[in-house]
Amino acid sequence: MAEEKYERYCSIEESIIQACKEVNLMRKGLLPAIDAQDAIAQLREELKDELEEEKYIVPKKKVAARW
Repeated sequence: MAEEKYERYCSIEESIIQACKEVNLMRKGLLPAIDAQDAIAQLREELKDELEEEKYIVPKKKVAARW
């Protein structure tokens, strides 16, 4: 079985440091806070190609019979 290798754009440490810097800027009022709905819309826009490729199957709920 072939192993899939994932390329990271940056290390986890760099990502955490960048996130902390952004939070500090938001707290100081230098960077606007992002509304949750705006963030979701932005994320969907960035990932729309990947989301279109995947097919989601919603499993049917199974309910146990009660006596």
